[in-house]
Amino acid sequence: MLSMKTCPKCGVEYPDATTLCPNDGVALEKDPDSLVGTTLAGKYRIDARLNEGGMGTVYRGTHVLMDKTVAIKVLRPSLAADEKIVARFSREARAASRISHPNAISVTDFGEDESGHVFLVMEFLSGRTLKQLIRDEGPLPLARVVDITRQIGDALNAAHTQGIVHRDLKSDNIMLLDTMTADHAKVLDFGIAKINEPESNVDTGLTAPNLVIGTPQYMSPEQCSQDVEIDARSDIYSLGVIMFEMLVGHVPFAGDSPTMVMMKHLQEPVPSILEERSDVPMSVARVVTRAMAKVRDNRYQNVAELIEDLTIAAGMTIHRVGPVGVTNTAETLVRTE
Repeated sequence: MLSMKTCPKCGVEYPDATTLCPNDGVALEKDPDSLVGTTLAGKYRIDARLNEGGMGTVYRGTHVLMDKTVAIKVLRPSLAADEKIVARFSREARAASRISHPNAISVTDFGEDESGHVFLVMEFLSGRTLKQLIRDEGPLPLARVVDITRQIGDALNAAHTQGIVHRDLKSDNIMLLDTMTADHAKVLDFGIAKINEPESNVDTGLTAPNLVIGTPQYMSPEQCSQDVEIDARSDIYSLGVIMFEMLVGHVPFAGDSPTMVMMKHLQEPVPSILEERSDVPMSVARVVTRAMAKVRDNRYQNVAELIEDLTIAAGMTIHRVGPVGVTNTAETLVRTE
């Protein structure tokens, strides 16, 4: 059977030898399953497709020489055909590979094979996403929320100290590993959301098909307005959204369109979690509200500060905040206000 490619824009199929759609000039794409069974760069055998997103497809694979299971993200051909995007992908992958932390996914390799496939190799994780946990179990107990938030915060701190902003932090990007004991959270996709954004802050149309700017339900107001350079405080806002979602069982803002959700982030006050969780202390609700302040100068300015306040508000002991280069890692912290 002749292998075919499809134009992602018009849907017309063409023979495998064709690279661009004659009508649209868009890079043609193979069926994602056609890579299954092939070997990338002579090193990684692709065993099964796991999921597909705007950036590309994630597969379960095997490092052939080491006989080790890995996860492989293969960039969409339409993106891989753009040299600027590939260059940014390489920069971001290199930065992500420098994050060495037990709560951040390990990036072990990236490159481009002889067939033009641009790929990223990561550790393979077995578990379910935080989004799935909330779908399955609804609002989580406060102690569990604090524990998961601490772990996400630790990973963010490790990234932020290296100048890496996640930019697409959401419950779908938090994996909870299958363990016999407590939750072990891993943050996925550090920095990768940035590679497909415009180089400038000029709004080139939020509905452009391949424009990855984050996920509207978790985006900070400054991401929604695109009027300033994004920094670590944008991740703190997104973490606030995740805390809200864990405590209440749903995100604070929803709407019929991405634009409607983004306008709510920009204009509407954050709903109080106390409206749906009377068992949560008011001090915890204040931490969530401050993390989601519209003006980023009014938010927590670093993750360690947020984790400290959340832990004290929940009446718990601070046992660790950011193991990499953060000074306030005392066994207990006493509020001095």
